Amino acid sequence: MTRISRTGDRLSRRTLAKASMFFGAAGAAPVLLRTPAGAVRQNTEVSGELVEWGFGVAETNPLAAARVAAFQEAFPNVQLEIVETFDDQTLLTAIASDTVPDVLWLGRFETATWAARDALMPLTEFIERDSYDTSIFYQAALDESTYNDELYGIPGGMDVRALFINLDHLAEAGIDPATIDGSNWDQLSEYAAQLVQRDGDAYTRWGFDHKAQQGNLWLWGNGNGGSFMNEDASEATFNDEANVAALDWAVQAFEGQGGYEGYQAFATTWQGDEQFARGQVSISLYEQWMMSGPIATVAPDLNFVVVPVRENGSGPDGRMVSFVGGNSWYIPAGARNPEAAWEYIKFLHTDETWMIGAQAVKDLREQEGTRPYIPSLTGSITADQLQIDELYEPVAEPFDNAVVLFPQILEQSVNREIGKSPVAGQLDDIMQNEGVEPAFGGQASAQEALDQADQSAQDAIESF
Repeated sequence: MTRISRTGDRLSRRTLAKASMFFGAAGAAPVLLRTPAGAVRQNTEVSGELVEWGFGVAETNPLAAARVAAFQEAFPNVQLEIVETFDDQTLLTAIASDTVPDVLWLGRFETATWAARDALMPLTEFIERDSYDTSIFYQAALDESTYNDELYGIPGGMDVRALFINLDHLAEAGIDPATIDGSNWDQLSEYAAQLVQRDGDAYTRWGFDHKAQQGNLWLWGNGNGGSFMNEDASEATFNDEANVAALDWAVQAFEGQGGYEGYQAFATTWQGDEQFARGQVSISLYEQWMMSGPIATVAPDLNFVVVPVRENGSGPDGRMVSFVGGNSWYIPAGARNPEAAWEYIKFLHTDETWMIGAQAVKDLREQEGTRPYIPSLTGSITADQLQIDELYEPVAEPFDNAVVLFPQILEQSVNREIGKSPVAGQLDDIMQNEGVEPAFGGQASAQEALDQADQSAQDAIESF
């Protein structure tokens, strides 16, 4: 039996036994799971209570629910309790009162934040004991789960960013799609000015939304050859010359379309992050779920293409640029049942278990009949490829090409460098509030804004 609750809410919900029935084959799972990297042995003798925080298993999330249901089938002696949501204060209180859960589903960006405070257990001992092969995971995800050369988390999902381009809009503007080059940023700005449309003073279409103003300057700075921190995360380099140039380019790209104020006014008319799908933006930087969410739901016949951002000036075969995000599984220091927690983590990350979840997603999409099955990015190289090879069925050329492209971008992706710092959250806020917003709002030049942000970031690092 599994008890599922939300923070501060102990009301019972549908058990995972019922979820297992709902998702059919998801309820069955082998004890010895085979992956390309070798056998992943599960100690099914583990037992007792296992408290997990942060991982929702609603029926609307079959990728999660089916996998957890399979775990319960394989580990009947484990009494799993899931608290679907928690916040930093809840975790801090649990640490102070020695009542931490056994396993945490936590954003990888927070690894250093909690590991530096001795709140997480290094997984090295488990990995070495079980000869657990971590090479199946994308390196960027492993790096983001590491602090001071110790791996603290096992990746459980990824996101990646690319350019979504409306081909009908290009045709209207007389732009040949074959000329689009993700490494030619000046070209993107020029096309943006040709694609933007107004009706009087009101915008009806924005040309190019690079989203540097929405937390993506890390991508554009890196793609311009910039760095935001030194190697050991002891020094901020927000005002690296290449970062300043990237921010100035981003601001000017908006100025060429009428300015940031006009963009903000137009953006208030958008709904549900569907602006690209609804033809209100011609070119947009976006995470991969744009395709399986808004496009597949609102405009499945949209004539679009997905291309990678490439290192500025590197040419059409240059390095693909994206920073990645996502969650990992962690065992808190002081967990009461770390052995069961480790078995839980291992089980959820085998190729077989991922495929159980992926099949449940596909089955649900077919039942609904409203949108196609698009493979999820799992954090595992082998599981991502298995979904493409064994479950994905061609939908249309834009979707088919993008499904193959996303893992390729992940192979070349990096992390936000500030994630190496125990004050990563503060640094992220500083960049947005003191670096990006003043530059876009016209209160400071890109150089002035990043100079100020760099000083504040260094103060935060030194005050830790």
